Amino acid sequence: MRTNSELTIYNVYTDALTRSKKYQRSEIRGAVWTSGKSVYVAGVGLVKANTATILIPFAAGAAYLSPVAWDALTVKTGKWTLRDGDVVVRGMVADELTDAFTLSMLKAKYDDVLVVSAVEPFDQGSANMRHWRVGAK
Repeated sequence: MRTNSELTIYNVYTDALTRSKKYQRSEIRGAVWTSGKSVYVAGVGLVKANTATILIPFAAGAAYLSPVAWDALTVKTGKWTLRDGDVVVRGMVADELTDAFTLSMLKAKYDDVLVVSAVEPFDQGSANMRHWRVGAK
């Protein structure tokens, strides 16, 4: 698989003590990012929409955990997961999402900031071809 991008994933979770929404940032090297500015809707035609299909090779996911295993961690640093509602950014981003630097500010600062809408594992074939396909909008 020929990769063309690096990306940053912000996993969304609820802090157990404060019950507030938090984000855990992780950087992924060696992904494939294909973006589109419109989608086809049956009966309507092309509709303006910022979307992406992202392929993340299993080999790039050494620190990956299933959503259930990731949720069970008390310390999430250094681990990541993939699920609907997480935020992805094309490129390496050092910004942490906090009360002082919000998701809206992240979207204003970077071009490709999308929310994960679908995750499919493709775990058949050779080890070099196994990957997660992530849809985001």
